[in-house]
Amino acid sequence: MDLQERYDELDNIVSSIDILVDDISDKNYIDMLNEIKFEAQNELEEVQEKLQEEYEKEERQMNYEYERSKL
Repeated sequence: MDLQERYDELDNIVSSIDILVDDISDKNYIDMLNEIKFEAQNELEEVQEKLQEEYEKEERQMNYEYERSKL
């Protein structure tokens, strides 16, 4: 699974948990879901940082190739 797919999956998990938490009233399940959401958000942030680094690297590579093509 690539980083973008993992990011999308984690984002979907967080969004789905938000919806589910809004629809239920059982405090125990809400707490458990919020714990899972917290873990997913932490991983989401890590993946987002890696994706950002990957995009920046690709952009630098494209700029380098463009500059070389002008020579």
